[in-house]
Amino acid sequence: MRDRVNKEDYEVMRGGSWPSWEEFLSGKDSESAEINEEIKQFINTYAPLGKVFPIVTETSCLSKWNSSSLYLPLGQTSSCCLADNLDLTLDNFDNFHNLPRKIEDRELMLQGKWPTSGCEHCIHVEAEDGFSERLDSNQTRGLTPVELELDPTATSVTPTNLDIFVNNTCNFSCLYCSETLSSQIQNENKKFGTFNQNGVVINSGDIPINDSVQDQMFIKLIRWLDNNISKLKRLHLLGGEPFLQHDLLSEIFSILDKNPCPQLELAMFSNMNVPEKYWRKYTSKVKELALTGKIKRFDLFGSIDCWGHEASYVRRGLDLDILDSRLMWASQQEDWLHLHISATMVPMSIKTLPDLIAKIATYSKNKEISARFMFVSNEPRPYLHPEIFKYSTWGDSFNRCYQEMDKIDNIDPTAKERLQGLDRYLQSIVKNDQDQIKKLHTYLDELDRRRGTNWRELFPYLDVHE
Repeated sequence: MRDRVNKEDYEVMRGGSWPSWEEFLSGKDSESAEINEEIKQFINTYAPLGKVFPIVTETSCLSKWNSSSLYLPLGQTSSCCLADNLDLTLDNFDNFHNLPRKIEDRELMLQGKWPTSGCEHCIHVEAEDGFSERLDSNQTRGLTPVELELDPTATSVTPTNLDIFVNNTCNFSCLYCSETLSSQIQNENKKFGTFNQNGVVINSGDIPINDSVQDQMFIKLIRWLDNNISKLKRLHLLGGEPFLQHDLLSEIFSILDKNPCPQLELAMFSNMNVPEKYWRKYTSKVKELALTGKIKRFDLFGSIDCWGHEASYVRRGLDLDILDSRLMWASQQEDWLHLHISATMVPMSIKTLPDLIAKIATYSKNKEISARFMFVSNEPRPYLHPEIFKYSTWGDSFNRCYQEMDKIDNIDPTAKERLQGLDRYLQSIVKNDQDQIKKLHTYLDELDRRRGTNWRELFPYLDVHE
């Protein structure tokens, strides 16, 4: 247990008669039973928290060292959802966490330099004194790769956090998603064919990696998990929709049944609108795993960006009544389940984001809710980013968000910091980007043609032509 204690915690809490840090690590006790009891209480309090990330340059990011995302439909990997994707092949798959480009990024951060591979989001947020994904990551304890405990400059390390996108099976067609992550969008694109107008391109639904290669990568992934899951602290299952990833869930549950991982936090990012039979089946299984100590806990991330008819437009396929009832159910579960809201900010979601926060207030009466706000990636569709509109477009939307947050006692304190950082970034936008707005109109018009919807009725404030 002593080797899990952070040195800075020990030095701050250390009593005058406690052993030195080096003596403490070697297992030395005091001659005083009273002091030994103090040390024991300290260990019991701080060891479960884990160590902090030891690299403290101005650009260092824990995610670059500890995290990898695997996108099997794309044949790509990245360090986080904002970083550039790198090619993943059958030959380099087993080394996905230590590809040359990832090591180069870590080396740059050791020198206090920013990589130019998707870090722009955090650069921009921090430039406005915002609370970025990087800063949030660095506050997380207990996820540092083991290699950094021996060498704080190590750049070839073992991941402790893994995000998995296995295939595109999904029951939603969110407007900022693509055919690689949504089978509904893939089918829609195949039906309507390639669209190319005013700089807006929607392809015909082809997936970059063929089914045979995806199947082989899946086999490699399961083999990797079978051999390495005990080294992970977090395993995140994404999509498509993870509650519809039946082969993946079957394999992972089988691995955990035969190889319990009591340190593992298992997470699923879900639209929470899957058929009831799958919802019951898989939530019951993860509850069993948690209550029998085969995993540490289960984290459920409800993916919802705003509330009302606007939410159903942004996330096509959404039934708010089902989502509402399942979020309420999740908030009423005991400590085996931790509930989070993951909201992606696009121009169509900001005005009714306060309504989502008001809904969070109803769930937080039962347990603390973590709320995670982030901009949509500005690649490959920069016209879906809120920054294309001047800040005055949003009126008092952000102030309403803060007012609703202030009514919530049981919310993750970083939620407001995150939102304020994004707000401050948008405040710097004083002029509409009419070229990108025109592309947004073209894109939404085409979606309306395909889906029989009307964006101008829901979002008239976006119909600007100045």
